[in-house]
Amino acid sequence: MRRASCLLLLLGALPLAARAADAPTGWPALMRLKADEALRDFAAAPPGRETDFGRAVALLARSPVTPEQVADARGIFARLADSGTDDVAQGARYFLGRIAQHHLETADPAEAARQYRRLLAEHGDSLWAQTALTRLALLELYPDDPAVTPPAAVAAGERLLAQARLPAAQSELHLVLADAIFFYRLPAASALPHLLAAERLGRLDRPTRADVLVQIAEVSALGGDAAQARKFYATFLAEYPLDQRNFMVREKLAAGVGRSR
Repeated sequence: MRRASCLLLLLGALPLAARAADAPTGWPALMRLKADEALRDFAAAPPGRETDFGRAVALLARSPVTPEQVADARGIFARLADSGTDDVAQGARYFLGRIAQHHLETADPAEAARQYRRLLAEHGDSLWAQTALTRLALLELYPDDPAVTPPAAVAAGERLLAQARLPAAQSELHLVLADAIFFYRLPAASALPHLLAAERLGRLDRPTRADVLVQIAEVSALGGDAAQARKFYATFLAEYPLDQRNFMVREKLAAGVGRSR
């Protein structure tokens, strides 16, 4: 999956605190990736839900993450999630899902899915729910149950597209679906609509966009869509003149890849 580090994902909580004029002072330290400093700042901040939320995020961001830190953070998030419906409660439920998915000594995908589904059911249009959507998709796409076939897993992931409201969530979901199709070696043509949709949404970071442009061109060429293959190869060459794949792309074009037969 094309993602930033887990720590940077944790810091997706920062905009929530930044909106408050009286935001606890631990957030600037977290933005500088200083979890120990953030914990000290949150300990000195006035008590409140944002302060508690920030402390729990800092516990997960502190390295190395110990089981005791995870348990403390989980307890704080559970209390916050079950005591309101505000941004803090929504963020807390999102992190309960992340803890079950990524931070326990033994991952609990069923519990992670339960938390994400509840967040989507109760606050489907919120930033937290939309962020949870791709996490839920990964659980659907790579299930623990060996009886789930790759086509069934991809179909389950594709059903989540109906819940994607924000362009960023739509783009990320299309990307993980395309990645799963390639991972399972399903027909590459079935990944093409997802790649095209992600590119069209215009939310890709620069390295990911380079990958997607090449993938669209290659899958288009395999499927016999010469014009589309040439278009995306040309876009890649124009936008990424120093990319190491340029030589390969130029050779393919010179050899006739993407030409009508």
